[in-house]
Amino acid sequence: MSRRGAVTVNDVLRALDERFPFAHCADWDNVGILLGDPDAPVRSALIALDATPAVIARLRRRPADLLVTHHPVVFTPLKSVRPDPGPSAAAFALLRMGVAVISAHTNADAAPRGVSHAMGRRLGLLGMRPLIPGEPSSGACKIVAFVPPSHAEAVLAAAAEAGGGRIGAYSRCSFRTQGTGTFLGGPDSSPRMGAPGAEERVEEVRLETVAPGSRVRAVLCAVRKAHPYEEPAIDVVPLREGALGGGIGIVGELPESLPLDRALDALRRALRPSWIHVAGPRRKTVGRVAIVGGSGAEFAFAAREAGADLYVTGDVKYHQALDAAAGDMPVADIGHASGERWILPEFRRVISARFPGVVSARVIMDEEPMRAVPARRRRGGEKP
Repeated sequence: MSRRGAVTVNDVLRALDERFPFAHCADWDNVGILLGDPDAPVRSALIALDATPAVIARLRRRPADLLVTHHPVVFTPLKSVRPDPGPSAAAFALLRMGVAVISAHTNADAAPRGVSHAMGRRLGLLGMRPLIPGEPSSGACKIVAFVPPSHAEAVLAAAAEAGGGRIGAYSRCSFRTQGTGTFLGGPDSSPRMGAPGAEERVEEVRLETVAPGSRVRAVLCAVRKAHPYEEPAIDVVPLREGALGGGIGIVGELPESLPLDRALDALRRALRPSWIHVAGPRRKTVGRVAIVGGSGAEFAFAAREAGADLYVTGDVKYHQALDAAAGDMPVADIGHASGERWILPEFRRVISARFPGVVSARVIMDEEPMRAVPARRRRGGEKP
């Protein structure tokens, strides 16, 4: 909290960051505090999937200090911020009302207890694990610094403060080994130990930690600032999948195997989608279910490789449905928002648990912007 004891926008950001690390977003995404003053006080928050006109109207009727969205309120660069209809209209309205905005998008998708996990919990899946471990677009790296033992704690603390050292639900993750470092300072050097022109041998710690691609530069700056040497030795090693925990989607087991129709009924009760479109075999017993919240039709191959009997996602295109129809695994399209919206109560739980009785948080469970309407019946005599 701020020095005066009030909860600030930045405090809410930090609370959400502990559960859904913002540094673990995709490199094309835009997350964090996107509008408003980070030091502004927060007494009330509204949580929604998007900053839609309906959400803006709710804020006018019942004001709040902060809007927390899943989809970024500002995604692509804005050339202007104007009230007329367009991509900047929501930003204009929110700024005029003095409402700050935090958006948690792909970082909430990739977190170990993120969007897909929230959907799987509602469905009652057991033994949930990432469908595709890691954050493929996060550019995760291992940061290795060689530090005197007396400064190892300070360097790790600086790296963690800058967004490093996070693996899944764990922070300040590191590994240390003892060793001996050598160096020979040139005539223009100012070594902390020894003198120029004399080779030195000193006890050092090889300190290893990790950082997502979006925070590598900040972590390196922090490590150098906390390091006592004039020229610290630092390695940056690119990492592949699974480095930072979490990943894309989840796969888990139903408490009992069900015929496909009954599994779809369970899906309707758990997630309450506006519709379910199914492609693939109809006669199927479902025990293992894979889920990717939002738009995830491209990951059907991973669900098939994971042995899923049913794959649940959104935004399945026509040719992707044709591929599913020709395969042996049913694919259920429940729409984009019907799955993702179940992360919103998780945002509220984090805020309410961290700031009980101080910040009141309410959720709008948005429906799909597209809605199904009956097709017009043909009149007698009309040709098909």
